[in-house]
Amino acid sequence: MKDLTERKQKILKAVVDEYIENASPVSSGEIKAKHLKDISSATIRNELSALEEMGYLIQPHTSAGRVPSRKAYGLYVDKFLVDHPLTPKEIQIIEESFNERFDEVQDLVKRTAKVITDVTNYTSVIVLKNIDTVRLREIKLVGLDEFSALLIIITDNGIIRDKVIAYTEALNEKYIAEASMHLNAIFAGKMVGEITSDEKAQKLISAQFKKYKELYENIIKVLKKYATNAESNVYLDGEGKFLEYPDQDIYSTKDFLEAIDSKERIADIINNDNNIEFSVKIGKDESGGIEKCAVVTAKYKLKGKEIGHAGVIGPERMDYSKVMSVLSYIGKTLDEITDGGKHGQERLNSTEQTGKPNQRRTNDRRGSDKDSK
Repeated sequence: MKDLTERKQKILKAVVDEYIENASPVSSGEIKAKHLKDISSATIRNELSALEEMGYLIQPHTSAGRVPSRKAYGLYVDKFLVDHPLTPKEIQIIEESFNERFDEVQDLVKRTAKVITDVTNYTSVIVLKNIDTVRLREIKLVGLDEFSALLIIITDNGIIRDKVIAYTEALNEKYIAEASMHLNAIFAGKMVGEITSDEKAQKLISAQFKKYKELYENIIKVLKKYATNAESNVYLDGEGKFLEYPDQDIYSTKDFLEAIDSKERIADIINNDNNIEFSVKIGKDESGGIEKCAVVTAKYKLKGKEIGHAGVIGPERMDYSKVMSVLSYIGKTLDEITDGGKHGQERLNSTEQTGKPNQRRTNDRRGSDKDSK
């Protein structure tokens, strides 16, 4: 970076901007006409040659223009990114995608992956946090009728899991209140992994609370099913988008297909252990990644608690600024509309009062945010 004069930086940025836009080698004439009219063509050509020798540019053919190297993209992300405000149309797509109610976190995640792909036009990946480390915050029981109740399991990431439980004996308000108290004494504050793996404790508790045995066993079943599905908590959308990029070759396509076919590998690529808002991996190196691809990852949190990672996979020439803006905006939107946000509490209150989930109106979300934009 110290060897790059201000002029070299401007020319390098112009090459990357043009290549991101058009996916074709960039000539000195294009740079002069579109970006640097006050610099002569001869000077630009000399600087392009110098940047190529420094490893920032590649010339595919002798008579062709230049394309950025992985080194150039890395510098571009570190130094040249600018804010990319989303268009009204893009905001509308995101807003409308989350208008409906979601009962299961999987449904919400699938919708999130789809809207990321729809707005960015790249492959999206979401990896949920390891369910074994999620803590139960509260167990709630809501009587529906004489022989059934709604079981609501609230975790520390705010996601509500619910299940209707049918009973062979009649239920009353006293039983429901006592059961809720005992169940919270048993489960609250414990991690899912602790509960589902400790069979000795399960048998002991089941024997001590025979009156609530049926209910207790139902909770264990729900949690075990939740934990069993944890390995499949990798969600992709828009896998076919990769085949639309004109600058990909057979080797990068093969590596991309192998990566998305292995959920373990894709999870390793997407997961970001650094305490930073965005992680960017360009190309494939000793730390992972995908050949001739860029992966931009963001941590998604609800009320300060990390629930997983969302990532975008595209060509190295992806529109990094736009991708980061989309991931950031959707992350803020999720915090508002999921159970960790303000409408989640409205849903929970409605469920407790009526035994039926609350269906929000489609026009009551983010009104103040829209007005302020």
